[in-house]
Amino acid sequence: MPSLRLPSRFVVALLLALCPRAFATTVIAPDFDSLVGQADFVVRAVVKTVHSEWRDNPANPGERYIATRVELDVKEAVKGTPPSPLVLQMVGGRVGDDELVVEGAPRFKPGEESILFIRGNGRVFSPVVALMHGAYPVRRDARTGRAEVLRSDGRPLYRARDVEMPLGARSPMLTANPDARPLTTAEFSARIRQSVEHAAREKQH
Repeated sequence: MPSLRLPSRFVVALLLALCPRAFATTVIAPDFDSLVGQADFVVRAVVKTVHSEWRDNPANPGERYIATRVELDVKEAVKGTPPSPLVLQMVGGRVGDDELVVEGAPRFKPGEESILFIRGNGRVFSPVVALMHGAYPVRRDARTGRAEVLRSDGRPLYRARDVEMPLGARSPMLTANPDARPLTTAEFSARIRQSVEHAAREKQH
């Protein structure tokens, strides 16, 4: 059976049908501080299991949709205190020959490591903030073991501020320094914590 794809313009309608009390998630790339601020928590985690299943739609009896549970092994809590175990609840997935795709939502595979910005888990169709803009896969250099941060399109992340760039765009960092190296997980995590601390100071004044 052909896949059912849900482009971003249908996201709000889907959200209202499945989760009428939820708040919407934007697909516009936020700036770095906004990305950090919107997240309930930020984690560096490895995907343990991915399980998709049919579920009844409580808003419309008799209708069903495909949802996916993504169980994560949290290696580092960068912001906030995530629940344990941490299981993401997402609309979309594949069951047999049937597939429901929410365009722009990140997909997960067991064994993958990422830094994830999470908001509203269980209350929104995708708990990853700003969909593809809130998921940062980790690539480990086979020779050095250096853990480098990528954007969801597979391009390296050279600066925290580059999170607001359109996917596929070349970082200005490479123009200034062609030998620039991508951020490591430790460097990206440090910048996230600095943003959290800055926001806390601003709130006090």
